[in-house]
Amino acid sequence: MLRGKTKKSGEAVRAFIMRNVEGQLGSLVARTTGQFGISRQAVHKHLRLLVDARVLSRTGPGGYQLCTLEDHKKILSVSDGIPEDIVWRTEIRDMLGALPEKALDIWRCGFTEMFSNVVAHSGSESAFVQVKKTAISSKMTMWDRGVGILNKIRSHMSLLDDRHAVVELTKGKLTTSPAAHPGQGIFFTARMFDSFSILSKGVLLSHSSSSGDDWTVETQQEGSGTLVTMTLRNATTRRIKDIYDNFSSENGSGFSTTVVPAHLAQQGSEKLVSRSEGKRLLERIDQFKVALIDFDRVESIGQAFADEIFRVYPSEHPEVDIRPIRTNKEVQSIIEGVKQKTA
Repeated sequence: MLRGKTKKSGEAVRAFIMRNVEGQLGSLVARTTGQFGISRQAVHKHLRLLVDARVLSRTGPGGYQLCTLEDHKKILSVSDGIPEDIVWRTEIRDMLGALPEKALDIWRCGFTEMFSNVVAHSGSESAFVQVKKTAISSKMTMWDRGVGILNKIRSHMSLLDDRHAVVELTKGKLTTSPAAHPGQGIFFTARMFDSFSILSKGVLLSHSSSSGDDWTVETQQEGSGTLVTMTLRNATTRRIKDIYDNFSSENGSGFSTTVVPAHLAQQGSEKLVSRSEGKRLLERIDQFKVALIDFDRVESIGQAFADEIFRVYPSEHPEVDIRPIRTNKEVQSIIEGVKQKTA
């Protein structure tokens, strides 16, 4: 009986290590000893066992990473007109191997949405797909050599710059082919996965669900087309229905709530101060019933910017409920100040 408990305990320790190995080794060892009340020597013993089993590999002195257990690559034809669900079934499903049903549901939805976008919007004749799988998670990369998603959005909406296109992309209900797509795919797909990113024109837009509903943008070397990356834990408990429900009306009228990450509209170290910046942030918001303006990582805003969003626009569009979220004290104070003018 004791031996069975010991074996089960060891499996729990190794599962914890695998879930957290991507952080700093010193922190990982400390967290593992604290979590299970075992010695540092015992943690290192479990690390050696995982290396011997080829689940982990050493990256240098004291460093470890998850081994890639499977690595599959394919080039898919985009121009042959095969429906995305058939492509999933015949070309992609087996690349992911054995996975729980919830994970497979998300992968099917994510792949078909992104591949459908390539077919409808990119102008590319093919798409490269790669799947890498570890003991903890699976990662899919999809790259096309088309016009690039940010170029497509800027041209379609006559936008000022790539930053403006990025903000519009995160809102949802954005499509350059409304007859074929409602423009909801990226908004919901990003939230299905632990991490999701789009690289276009040297702009890397990333979303993390594991650390909250968080968008970031970085500049990288510019390349052609669009590259999409999706990562999901193999044992995810996330359900597609829950994600849709979070942004849908109770009366069943569908996608009705959007989240607008205000920090993505900032240009470098410049603050959001002008009325015109407020107007740009609110473009197409009248397509939603609720707009959550996310001020995470926004240190301060100008009064004109706040007035446009929280007083002027609501007075002209009372059907849209605009709510600030994740504000600091300074930003909240400015928002409350302009709202008092309507009281």
